[in-house]
Amino acid sequence: MDCSKKREDRNLLESKIEEIIAFARINYVSTDDLHGLGHVERVIHLAKKIHDQEGGSWHKIQCIGWLHDIGRKFEKVENEHHATISAKMSRNLLMKLNIAESVVEEIVQGILSHSFSIGGTAQTLEAKIISDADKLDALGAVGIYRVCAYQGQRLQGIRAVIDHCDDKLFKLIEKMYLPYSKQLAKERTYRIRQFQSELIEELNH
Repeated sequence: MDCSKKREDRNLLESKIEEIIAFARINYVSTDDLHGLGHVERVIHLAKKIHDQEGGSWHKIQCIGWLHDIGRKFEKVENEHHATISAKMSRNLLMKLNIAESVVEEIVQGILSHSFSIGGTAQTLEAKIISDADKLDALGAVGIYRVCAYQGQRLQGIRAVIDHCDDKLFKLIEKMYLPYSKQLAKERTYRIRQFQSELIEELNH
């Protein structure tokens, strides 16, 4: 692909970014801080911090970030993983906006690879940034809130919170792609470990 075509594709994506964000916003629950609008806005904020250190196309990062969870609210109805649903919805949207097929596939791959549970592997820098940002939002003080709220929704107790830290949260740092993400993950994982340790101590006294 020549430079003029790449520039044209980049400019088209940039011109459509507000439309893409508007579409994404209507597919998130504004009061859901676990996986809804609050989560996505935090992921975008974290992605910008990583992008400022690691580089990449900010418009592609925004697209992947804003679209990565749009299928979550359809997960039970469709009986399919939310990343797969999000990828399908995003491909349809982007093709209707006449985004270049190669760019569409990069964004779709980034959406599919963000998920911890289906174990996708990010191929591009932009996909790696969103994958890292998504995982970072499960750590730190926000991560403590999210794990407690999640287990509360499932009517599980304190033991489930402790186990979730061991089974998932402490493993996230190993799945970070980029150096700056690993630095942030180290700080946030420490907060989770402190929380779990103090929780166990209080339960034993």
